[in-house]
Amino acid sequence: RTYFDASEWKTRKRLMLGSLLFFVVGPAMVLLGVGFTFFFIAALWAYYHLVKQHYGFMVLYKKKNNDLAPIDNTLDRLLLMFAFNYPFVAFIAGDPTAMARVPPILRSGVNTVAMLLLIGTIALGIGWLVRQIQRAVSREPLDVPKYLLLAAAIPMHWIALMTPMPAKPIALVAILTIYHNLQYQRLIWFHNQKYTHSVGSRGSSPIVREGVLNHPDPGRRYGPAAVISRRLIYYIGFGIIFGIIYQGPRQYLGYLNLHTGDSPAALSLPIQSGIAFLWGYAFIHYYLDSKIWRVRRDPSVGKALNMS
Repeated sequence: RTYFDASEWKTRKRLMLGSLLFFVVGPAMVLLGVGFTFFFIAALWAYYHLVKQHYGFMVLYKKKNNDLAPIDNTLDRLLLMFAFNYPFVAFIAGDPTAMARVPPILRSGVNTVAMLLLIGTIALGIGWLVRQIQRAVSREPLDVPKYLLLAAAIPMHWIALMTPMPAKPIALVAILTIYHNLQYQRLIWFHNQKYTHSVGSRGSSPIVREGVLNHPDPGRRYGPAAVISRRLIYYIGFGIIFGIIYQGPRQYLGYLNLHTGDSPAALSLPIQSGIAFLWGYAFIHYYLDSKIWRVRRDPSVGKALNMS
């Protein structure tokens, strides 16, 4: 979406071009003999991105519902980070396949980190609950959408990461990213209504109508991004095309190495390089997301998401 949006090129050209260097980082590390470390970092960043997206949605709900007291901001942020990271580290500590992907120098400390995260999660959970009770007793507004998000996402991560299952690392990718992807696609589709042509249509957002009136031809202002989001069928179709371009080579490279098992260290050098290159798509997504979706710093994002 970002790379097809002409308006993004006008304001973020350096960021978007610089992000393409992520395609080079992985193959370079593989060729330098540190491919094992690269795949470890990639896995950590992938999970951190899942957690960061939950945090981002929580911030949107907090801003929308004026839930911005400093004590609540601190408790919400710390609880989310501890409650999501504990089951992930505990999973690594208890799963030999996952532990095999951790650099040897770090393995002895995984159990200690898991214990510290568990203690922190319990302490923060108690403090967070006390604060919510205090808010209810003092008749402060309760941020129900935030509660629903945490009630859905935290148990899902704990159940998925703590439940024994065959081929667990692969299964977790599917379980955790399906929720993540549905959440993200809904946000993108809502955000992309700024590209609509429906001037003043009944039920349309005032933000959308204002944007269309100021720019009567969204295609001229936004470029191909306006076409992609013009109809849901276009959006889904382009998503399928991208999935084939991205996942097709990944699945093919995985098929060629079925005999080596799951560990990246067991892959041949050319295929490690190919998989590392394809990680560039994900890294660009992770990095651009961290820069673009900043409601407080970019008023245009808040306007498109109807945050006011």
